[in-house]
Amino acid sequence: MTKIGLLSIGAFVPEQKLTNQDLEKMVDTTDDWIVQRTGIRERRIAPKDMHASDMALEAARNCLRDTDITPDLFVASSGTSEKSCPYQASIVANRLKLKKPACFDINATCSGLVYGLAVASSMMAAAQYQYGLVTASEKMSLFTNYRDRRSCILFGDGAAAILLSKENWEHELLAVELGSDPEGFEFVTMGAREGDPYFWQDGQKIFRFAVNTISRLIDALKVKAGLEEQDHFYIVPHQANLRIAQAVADRKNIPMDRFIMNIEKYGNTSSASIGLALEEAWRNNRFKKGDTIFLIGFGGGLSWAGAAIRW
Repeated sequence: MTKIGLLSIGAFVPEQKLTNQDLEKMVDTTDDWIVQRTGIRERRIAPKDMHASDMALEAARNCLRDTDITPDLFVASSGTSEKSCPYQASIVANRLKLKKPACFDINATCSGLVYGLAVASSMMAAAQYQYGLVTASEKMSLFTNYRDRRSCILFGDGAAAILLSKENWEHELLAVELGSDPEGFEFVTMGAREGDPYFWQDGQKIFRFAVNTISRLIDALKVKAGLEEQDHFYIVPHQANLRIAQAVADRKNIPMDRFIMNIEKYGNTSSASIGLALEEAWRNNRFKKGDTIFLIGFGGGLSWAGAAIRW
């Protein structure tokens, strides 16, 4: 079987910060309330003239910066693209000056980056593609109602990119696990209603879904990666709520220092969040050679996705 691995990772976040103290001036909330219930202290907000495709482009450029590689396969994950057509992958591929790549968009909400890795790696293993670029870029502020104190505290904007290769990689993609529970498709909704942005979720049901899903994916990925019960591993989860990770840690008896979290700085950036956390850990040399990393996404749909990587 053809082995696929990670060559590089890139990320991009806008400069503007929206802190909890800023939100205190906008809606009826407090810094303490937000931190205790979500773990978020600030998030990045893109200017009006910056689209999700612009952020995907910058993340891709950062990912490709130290290589001379031209991807021949490009998968773009986004639920907040500025256009239906041209689709995001074609916009970014044009600006990257890629030559006739296979490129397309996917939307699996917050699971999208891992879905993208699964799709790209499968296509690379089955066909002639040598290098696969996967981006996840979200302008969540586009659909955030800053008069709704329940949801406006959660979201930020950002993008991440991962370059996959059939050769000369250092970090092997060992296994993926994808799935969904369409019976819960209405538990998260987002869009525009008569021109006004909106986001709604059944918070209690999503919390239970997330804790159960992450716990189940940890078990599945341990088996697929060939780990023994005592083997060490790290988890890079979708950065939705710090309390979700803490609940999983308690249930599975896993130390919190094995959960890679940066939600306090960026909030919930949907499909970009796993990539932003992974890129930061990569840049800070958080992992050592031979470590096992689980990327775990969950979100609307209800979707889930896991990937195991050998560092």
